[in-house]
Amino acid sequence: MNKKVIGINAGIIWNLLNDYQKWDIPKLSKASGLSEKEVYTAIGWLARENKIEIDSSIDDSNEQFYLVVEYYF
Repeated sequence: MNKKVIGINAGIIWNLLNDYQKWDIPKLSKASGLSEKEVYTAIGWLARENKIEIDSSIDDSNEQFYLVVEYYF
């Protein structure tokens, strides 16, 4: 897997997260058709760009991911 593929996968995950819902890894993997490894690398890409938030308030084994919505005035 190279950076270009990870970036493309990040775009796929970003588009799924664009529904303003919280997603977990199994749901993202199933909806995107990507493996868990590919989903995790895409999540890492998006996290590095500050495009997502990670909610682990339930417990650390069931983290949920959602988009960061930024407004500029």
